[in-house]
Amino acid sequence: MANQFPPEEKILKPPGSFFFLVVSYDLDETYFRIKEFAESQFSKSLYESVPMPKWMLPEWEKNLYQTGSSTRILSFERRINREELPSHYKECINISKKLRKKDPSLRLVPGYLSSQNVVIGSTIDDLHRIYLFHGIFAEIIYKYQKSQLVVSDTAPQFFHTRESIYFFTNLRESYEYFLKKHPSI
Repeated sequence: MANQFPPEEKILKPPGSFFFLVVSYDLDETYFRIKEFAESQFSKSLYESVPMPKWMLPEWEKNLYQTGSSTRILSFERRINREELPSHYKECINISKKLRKKDPSLRLVPGYLSSQNVVIGSTIDDLHRIYLFHGIFAEIIYKYQKSQLVVSDTAPQFFHTRESIYFFTNLRESYEYFLKKHPSI
């Protein structure tokens, strides 16, 4: 009789993810300054969306924040480890502080895209968010199922739009292509 031991668990680090920023703003100058700051802080931008539907806040957040009339998404060349999201979120807070005097509507929502999902960071706790560390929570926005991105019921309304789904679907295709070309990264 052969030994029927379960396989030994191995801890493996997943491949680097695409880092992105959702930028909500009123002044075009603010967006270009954000892009400049983000490229100096994170890496050169890889993809930049066309103007997207306006970022809409849930009712309970409207007392805390305001949003701009314009929204765009930036993704970056450098892959990040998923545990970097809290430190990147802190950098986004620092960038926002510098530019909010001229554009109080500025809002930066950092996140990452992997093969399985799209995740954003937040400083606000909620039932559907998971605490990471340093006051930052993670929320799964999209899951990749049956060859398509499926939006989470709890995702902000912005991520339910055709334009957002289209952008992240194309970003995921680019990510998968990158992994095939660079499997060791």
